[in-house]
Amino acid sequence: MIQYTKIMNRLIRASILIVSVSICLAGCGSKTPGQDKILVTVGNKFITLGEFKQKLLKLPSYYKGMAEKNKKTLLDDMIMESLFLEDAVRKGIDRDKEVRDILEEAKKKIIMAKFMKIEVDDKIKISEEDMRKYYEGHKNEYKKPEMWRASHILVASEPEAKDVLAALAGGKNFQELAKERSIDATAARGGDVGYFRKGQVVPEFENACFALETGQTSPIVHTQFGYHIIKLTDKRLESQQSFEEAKPVIENDLRASKRNELFGKLVIDLKNKYRVRVEDDAMKAIDAINGKKEDRPR
Repeated sequence: MIQYTKIMNRLIRASILIVSVSICLAGCGSKTPGQDKILVTVGNKFITLGEFKQKLLKLPSYYKGMAEKNKKTLLDDMIMESLFLEDAVRKGIDRDKEVRDILEEAKKKIIMAKFMKIEVDDKIKISEEDMRKYYEGHKNEYKKPEMWRASHILVASEPEAKDVLAALAGGKNFQELAKERSIDATAARGGDVGYFRKGQVVPEFENACFALETGQTSPIVHTQFGYHIIKLTDKRLESQQSFEEAKPVIENDLRASKRNELFGKLVIDLKNKYRVRVEDDAMKAIDAINGKKEDRPR
């Protein structure tokens, strides 16, 4: 799975590169685009409504929403790309060897990524029955951990902390006192730090919470942040996730496992198909590249 993921990440990065370069090298239409409405003229080329729609459709989902709300910015970007392209082509950058080499290499990666999508990802089928069967056999892996919820009042000195304890003993409301006295960012919400599990807060704070029952308030607790008065507001024991709760994670786990299996089989099949043979001295030749002089025939 790790090997597959690394390879796919490399291919995805290469795909992003080729897409970015293609934006610059594709350009706008150089001829009058028939009945398609012209939005912008750049020299003797055009940006049409159809091209704008295609650009919008091809944006990643997390950018599409922003672009739809601010279409003028997207159009401005397309104009800028057209200007850069026009000047770059006039200066011969499209014929630059480095550019051509990058495009050729990225093209290979995109073809391989598409090939692996067809031969691996598109062949993965995870059924409801598969997921239920896996869940029943691995229930211990899908549990909700024990959780605690607490509120605190953080002050800078021990005397201030003692004053807080005295105020609480005198009947002062914990949340109101937190809003008045706490120097922590949680003061605005009455000192509430939310739910946390073991290992998510500093040890001194955690140990104090573990020693409390729900509704109890701690003595003064000193940490690297200052002096705390802590109130445990809720405690949730470890519990079993239902199948529906665990289902998204199970599906991802099974999909990753199946992907790795299919990928491994694909590699073996292709090696056999094309009779791959690594020469005995291949690594010796490769190692010689690292600053060492290779033996030259005389």
